[in-house]
Amino acid sequence: MQRSIKLLGEREKQLLESAQPLKYREVREGADLVIHFYFPKDLKEKDPGPVFLFYNSGAWDRGSVIQFAPHALYYVERGAVCGLVEYRNQASHPGVNPVDAARDSQLSIQFVRHHAESLHVDPDKLVVFGGGAGANIAGCAAMKAHIPTEESSYNLSKRRPDGAVLFSTIIDIQKGSYGAEAFPDGESARRMSLSRYISGGVPPMMMIHGTADRLVPFREAREFANKMERKRSPFTLIEFEGRDQNFFNMNTDPVSYEAALYNVDAFLDEHGFLEKRDDDESRLISWRESDF
Repeated sequence: MQRSIKLLGEREKQLLESAQPLKYREVREGADLVIHFYFPKDLKEKDPGPVFLFYNSGAWDRGSVIQFAPHALYYVERGAVCGLVEYRNQASHPGVNPVDAARDSQLSIQFVRHHAESLHVDPDKLVVFGGGAGANIAGCAAMKAHIPTEESSYNLSKRRPDGAVLFSTIIDIQKGSYGAEAFPDGESARRMSLSRYISGGVPPMMMIHGTADRLVPFREAREFANKMERKRSPFTLIEFEGRDQNFFNMNTDPVSYEAALYNVDAFLDEHGFLEKRDDDESRLISWRESDF
């Protein structure tokens, strides 16, 4: 077991070493926050394209930024610039709470838009991806959740993504629900409950959820989707029959991982973020990761 853990740690380190880290936020107490970027090889040979930001799961108290590396490298191969975003949690920055994490996600979006030219990306094709708690903070950004801010140097209008892809999302937070213990009070939990912000003015959103999710029951995703539909929001719910919380991770369920990407590809194509090509030669990153 110890050998397996060591090998996993070495593999994660190797994947991050192939990325380009850019600091997007200085933190007074604890490590500064970084986005680990992966760039297509032919980046400068084409017009600026989409940029995808990924926020890992972990219930706001833990988590690994490397979780979405397979997804990111897949979309790098498809021509997108992708970034794995660090955000504060209890393990990395003791004493913080989920509202701090939501603030970090919004600042990372603002950072990318501010540096769109140097990153060679289209600032109007910025899509956020997240899992669990990461899906919640990505959803908060997309739905314009009321997150208090301390920074005056950032433009609030630039903190909203153009689209969102959310896996196994923590949707609403209430006493006794998954992740609730991370919140200091009920007001903070309500502030990050996505159902508070349902409207017809949200950007295109996709939610992918397993019907056997033991942490966030599928009925919550269905209820949320029904409310979004009544508001005629550009929202898509994809259900994965019999799947639990982490089915979308390649190292958990490679078949579901690939099936989820198939649905995400259709969503990105439908909303003009990234064209889906029938002759695309992109593969599961486990086959091609040596290219990067």
